[in-house]
Amino acid sequence: MNKTMRNVLYIIIIIICVIAIFVGVYAQFFKKVSDNDIDYNIISGNVSSNNTTIEEIKNSFKDLFTNEYFGFNHDENNIEKIDSSKPIVYNGLTFNQKEEDKYNIQATLPMINIAGEVATNYNNLTQQLFVDKLNNIIQSSDVYTICDMSYTAYLNNDILSVAIMASIKEGDNAQRIMIQTYNYNITTDKDVFISDIIELRDLDEKTINKKIKSVVNKAAEDAKSMQNTGYNIYERDVDSDKYDVTQVENFIQGPNGELYIIYAYGNETYTSEMDIIEI
Repeated sequence: MNKTMRNVLYIIIIIICVIAIFVGVYAQFFKKVSDNDIDYNIISGNVSSNNTTIEEIKNSFKDLFTNEYFGFNHDENNIEKIDSSKPIVYNGLTFNQKEEDKYNIQATLPMINIAGEVATNYNNLTQQLFVDKLNNIIQSSDVYTICDMSYTAYLNNDILSVAIMASIKEGDNAQRIMIQTYNYNITTDKDVFISDIIELRDLDEKTINKKIKSVVNKAAEDAKSMQNTGYNIYERDVDSDKYDVTQVENFIQGPNGELYIIYAYGNETYTSEMDIIEI
């Protein structure tokens, strides 16, 4: 190989190296990613690191409702109970019964066994939302109704989280899924709000908001696709303020302390649609 050919070859190699370096730097620092492509599991070490899909998270959340309280290892001696012989959450009502042409009910509801105004308010709300509904189905409903009610309860870092889920199908109406949650600090004897969880776990509100938006926008897009094929859908107002984490009211901490933010649209209308964001 003569000198001229060697020089040309060196120049080509140098050019290729420069291009490779440029492409690497560009990909590292300048590539723009849309919100829907962001991997929120990487953005913050505080956000769940698994790679499960939105639908898998929703299904795993539903699987939590086993009518059990998980917190027996906690010292309850300093908690003033209504019934000292029972744990701070137990099965307060169990009703499993069928009546031909009237109803098929399988329901287990929790009793929060803590003395005081806060827990009393929780139990009263359970009565209003769920027990009264059961009584209405049994005594007054004029359409065949299938009803399933269950709960889950966890104690993490002195915070008791209880969630009740009801699935109700009344006659020709669409199936309705309702979810009510309670979060209570057993040390301070106070309600726990989403802001308390964010502060306790040092979470980033901006990151959570992006994840909420991503999940809700994806669900809205999927629903729109189904509507185009003739299905009736629940339409989300993706610009609503309720999708700001500071407005979240329905949430629990799960078995490993993970935060579930819950949008159960059946709380307001006849739909089984829900969005579950796991942090």
